[in-house]
Amino acid sequence: MAERLAIGIDFGGTKILAGVINVDSGRMVGTGKKKTRQPHEQDDLIKRIISVADEAVVEAGVDVRKIVGIGIGAAGMVNRQKGILLNAVNLGLQEVSLAAPLADHYQVPARLGNDVEVATLGELRFGAGRNCDDFVCIFVGTGIGSGIVTGGKQYRGAGGTAGEIGHIPIEPNGRPCGCGSWGCLEAYASRTAIAKQILSDISRGLDSVVREKIDMTKGILRSKAIAQAVQAGDQVVLRAVDDAARYMGLGLATVANFLNPRRIILGGGLVEALDYYLEAAAREAKIKALPIASKKLDIVKAELGDYAGIVGAAVLAVENSG
Repeated sequence: MAERLAIGIDFGGTKILAGVINVDSGRMVGTGKKKTRQPHEQDDLIKRIISVADEAVVEAGVDVRKIVGIGIGAAGMVNRQKGILLNAVNLGLQEVSLAAPLADHYQVPARLGNDVEVATLGELRFGAGRNCDDFVCIFVGTGIGSGIVTGGKQYRGAGGTAGEIGHIPIEPNGRPCGCGSWGCLEAYASRTAIAKQILSDISRGLDSVVREKIDMTKGILRSKAIAQAVQAGDQVVLRAVDDAARYMGLGLATVANFLNPRRIILGGGLVEALDYYLEAAAREAKIKALPIASKKLDIVKAELGDYAGIVGAAVLAVENSG
């Protein structure tokens, strides 16, 4: 039986990652990657996404005519039926058609999903959720999102937006969030929140090893730099990470109490780079969750790492296209 190959694309706040995936085994055949540029013009954006996908096909060394479908996971709210990215607060995009241009270019079906939704699908089929019917996947990076699996199937909610854990309010009248509200978990526990706290401390005169690595105008700091600073014992960075992990622990405890899942899977760039964050958040969650919910709960790291999104996006393309 010939292997089925699909292109999976992860369109996030800092990068566009694409892969050619064997959707029967989860094996990655080739990848491509570029930084996400802002602001976005739709034509330029589509060209950039196609160039990353082409890069993956070239690395895979396969004839593009063997590709059976394309899946895209985008960081924002999506219209799955029409393949439109409705609103992406961390990308500054609204009402952008993503699936149709890719389907036209490659002459195969293309499907669009939320980035965390498709990453959850990847973990469900080939990662830390493959032997568990009830779990929540939470991915931490530029923002925070989650996917919910119950009875072995993804739950999307009445309006298709279930899993927006990053926008659970945890501090009344707290920090402003990119969604337009205040006090959201994302504003306290994401990599962006950590970077902003570090930037604030540096601006107040505190010294840190990341001073030369952080964007002092936008408050952008990569996960790898945060992890290296933690390993070096940098007190400014450690304090910011500890604060963020404590808030994330509160979010995890909320999920445990409300949904009572068997497992919570943590992934995303920050978790992938920094076990310290995951461990601190898990400890806080176990303390704050109700005893029965906590006893039955496993909190584990995503197994597919940075590639959960592209694996899941490729699976999405095949599952939705039959």
